[in-house]
Amino acid sequence: MSHPAGPAPVERSDLAEAGRMLLRTVLPVGVGLLLALAVYGGTGHDLTIVLQDRFPEDSEYSGLFTIMFSSALMVCAGIALGSLVVSRAWVRYAGADRTASPAATAGLALAVLCIWLGFDDMMMVHDAVLPGMGIPEDAGLAVYGLAGVALVVWAFRPMRAERLGLTFLVGLALLGGSLGGDVLESLFEGRNETIATFLGHAEDVVKFLAYAALCHLCILLGRRVMARTLAAATEKAAREAVERAGAAPVPTTGSGRVPLRVTAGRHAAPTGAAPTPVPAGDDLTRPIPRP
Repeated sequence: MSHPAGPAPVERSDLAEAGRMLLRTVLPVGVGLLLALAVYGGTGHDLTIVLQDRFPEDSEYSGLFTIMFSSALMVCAGIALGSLVVSRAWVRYAGADRTASPAATAGLALAVLCIWLGFDDMMMVHDAVLPGMGIPEDAGLAVYGLAGVALVVWAFRPMRAERLGLTFLVGLALLGGSLGGDVLESLFEGRNETIATFLGHAEDVVKFLAYAALCHLCILLGRRVMARTLAAATEKAAREAVERAGAAPVPTTGSGRVPLRVTAGRHAAPTGAAPTPVPAGDDLTRPIPRP
């Protein structure tokens, strides 16, 4: 029987969760993205227009996928934060244990990471904003790297407690692959423009797949937090209803099972009916004869 608050997320192993993310989110997004790029490139358009950062003077489609995936990243982070707000409000209302669950801690750390990545990518903070303020791009990247490591360390332990450590590492590996492709693209620029262009496109695709993986994690953690909060609220409401009704605790047998009791229903005898006598020694296990 499902819980009144709704079905709770199924407990899976770390490997199973990582595989589920790859099959249900990363792979479909990758296939859809490649098909869209094939259609766009097959019609004679330059793929750099939709994959590059936002440069409106180039085309109205400039940075299309950057805007789409960065927006999705921040929206999914907002969903995770929304579940944390509801959970926190419930804790304050019910006076429940204030110890943060691993899912809540992991969700908060991941949401901060996703908002940071999405905002930076969409607004080109380390590419244009910081250099425009006189801060060298390398210095900005160094600070970004330290902040990113701190966020990953913050999130990793609760991710492992939720059996999502490997899933988180897969998303981080995709991000690392994107950074590696960016470095290789810089090495081939001026030497072999064909390879440099291919690496640039591949780096962007891998980055967007990493964003899809992080979106999957945000939704999954938000769902876990909400399911547990609703389950706790439902159980508390049930206990309070029993206390208000003044009902005695239901007795149990020695085996811990609740004994069967007959209640009014379509199989019960009419109110006021005389009980049917049972002959002595009669076998009560026989099937009831049908009229």
